[in-house]
Amino acid sequence: MIPPAASDRATAESTPGQEQHDAWAAAPVFRRYVGDAGAQVHLYECGSSEATPVVLLHRSGASAETWLAVGQLGSWDVRLLAPDLPGCGQSDALADVPADDEPGAVAAHLLGALRRTEHRPLLLVAEMDAICVAVEMARAEPASTTGVVLVAPSVTAGHAALEQLRLVDVPVWVAVGREAEPGLRSTTTEVPGARWLLLPGVGSDPVSESPDLVLDLVHGAVAEVARSADQSDRRYMTCVSSAACENPSLSR
Repeated sequence: MIPPAASDRATAESTPGQEQHDAWAAAPVFRRYVGDAGAQVHLYECGSSEATPVVLLHRSGASAETWLAVGQLGSWDVRLLAPDLPGCGQSDALADVPADDEPGAVAAHLLGALRRTEHRPLLLVAEMDAICVAVEMARAEPASTTGVVLVAPSVTAGHAALEQLRLVDVPVWVAVGREAEPGLRSTTTEVPGARWLLLPGVGSDPVSESPDLVLDLVHGAVAEVARSADQSDRRYMTCVSSAACENPSLSR
């Protein structure tokens, strides 16, 4: 059972239980609400409050529970923050936002809420059509974005987002399964510096099918970013595919 947060009020303090931990025990998953009344964002979080913060963004029509299997693997090496997007799960909806402005409005709303509890640079991880929100978040705070990891991104939603992503000077990883949408590879390899790495067999939904591999991908991204404090020479896009299983590493 996932314990509730001690308070629903927005706070910059870490969740109880995250300061002291047993490195051999799985990190528990907590819940909290951040933001003002009527505009609150509900999120799950786990890991050490001192570890690298990683934001997990779910697809349209889903909720942050999509990421629970990843969170429940219990990593202390990263601080996982999985919000319900506005109007999904237990988060309040945004009012009167035109469809064309929705990704930007959602991104601004999430950043405003997340910054109440986490002020450090963020690694953004998005599945499927959440790519649009991740890109808008990175564009809004490029200096405070350590990287973007796209898991099975939607080609339809991703074309315009990838065009915008070229304008953001951060490392980008794209992880796809053997049933990736046609055209994804050609779309992603148009980004300067694109390269392909390989991840063992996954279908069309990596987050649900192989949460352990997704968490490994997150750990690899965090480690690779940490190895270089100066990212000026690290503008690239990495595409991870399950088409083969050779050298499943993020470190080559």
